Amino acid sequence: MYFYPTITDSLMEEAGYTAAEYIFSYSLDGTEKKLISKGKSTIKLEDPFEAWKLDNDGVRLKRKISFEFPEELYGKNGVACTGAELGVCIIWINRALTQMGTILPTNEYTEDSIKHYEFNHYFSGGTIKGDLELRLQAYIKKASGNVSFDEEHLMNEEGVTVGTFDIARVDFGSIYMEFPIQEISNKAQPLWWLETSIWTDPRVDSFSEENVKIYLNTAYESCPKFGDTIKHEDVLIDIIATVYTMLFNRVDELKLLNDTIDDINLEPGSICKMLQHFVASRVVDLDFSSEERLHKSIWINVASMIKGEDNSDSE
Repeated sequence: MYFYPTITDSLMEEAGYTAAEYIFSYSLDGTEKKLISKGKSTIKLEDPFEAWKLDNDGVRLKRKISFEFPEELYGKNGVACTGAELGVCIIWINRALTQMGTILPTNEYTEDSIKHYEFNHYFSGGTIKGDLELRLQAYIKKASGNVSFDEEHLMNEEGVTVGTFDIARVDFGSIYMEFPIQEISNKAQPLWWLETSIWTDPRVDSFSEENVKIYLNTAYESCPKFGDTIKHEDVLIDIIATVYTMLFNRVDELKLLNDTIDDINLEPGSICKMLQHFVASRVVDLDFSSEERLHKSIWINVASMIKGEDNSDSE
């Protein structure tokens, strides 16, 4: 809770605030390669060249934001005193490694009265893992030396945040984010269920909500909920493990299990390619000798991926 005015949607509109999407990339053989961003509230990154590894290559992010009427942010109806100077920055948080930092603009300029800020930051390989939260914020860069009576309610201390424009979350590895998930609230329906389309060829059919979707029913207290942490994490693990088991069984029924495991003729972004990625990312070998053993081995891997723990001793 803030006890002074902060950034609001209406103020952003009045200031003519616009923001480009984050662009993520990495370097391959000296050439910058753009990663494909998927998702809105939480972003997954996909490399069309299938060469990118966060631990080795790191990741670069870029973004540009603009204010057509930056003067609207100042004065009694804004968030900063008339004589102050606002700054913008990205606060990044990497919960997997319990660290955070600040990204300042690499370029800041005014063109035709429009204020522009450009960000360009590189996280080297091994410095972050698992997740990344990006908070675009405004702060008092320079305090006003003279505060008028009608601006005394405004924050005027240097370095203090005066609001957040938006928050983006990047998921580098949490396996639940691989799945298209839709929340509903209906006590007449189960806690969760899986819906799939009639697949033409899962080696080609895209792994998207048109073909695979998990429904989570928030009408139940035990329904997994996502935020800074996962609520009812163990329930989520059971759900994801069961869904993987169902998908592997369906691929097996289509006589495509070996192709999936061995990555034979799999299109990037396809259902089988997603399953093959799970096989390649395993911490414990999957046991396909029976459905029961398959489910147990999948559960061990899913628990390890979501909790970030080594559960290999659970076999």
